[in-house]
Amino acid sequence: MFPLLSNGNKVFRNNLFFLKFAYGNKTNSRFCFSVSKKVSKSAVVRNRIRRAGYRMLEKHLSGIKPKALIFFSFRVVPKNNEEIAKNIESILRESKLT
Repeated sequence: MFPLLSNGNKVFRNNLFFLKFAYGNKTNSRFCFSVSKKVSKSAVVRNRIRRAGYRMLEKHLSGIKPKALIFFSFRVVPKNNEEIAKNIESILRESKLT
């Protein structure tokens, strides 16, 4: 996880994600997705979910504010990619990152 996210950051939740973000000193925004073993015991499933998160986030990259450090953590296994896309869009809007 990004060291700057360890304290003094903003936290948002929705049905699928737990999102933490802070603003750093780099010019570009950075992102990471995490899927805990509590969500799925299988590493194959966790990696598939994480990669799907990155793919769905690509659509929103141009609209995200610069210098943001964003950490997404999955809370449950998503049903499909549409659910991931919908929840990413809603949590970015709620956190005012777009």
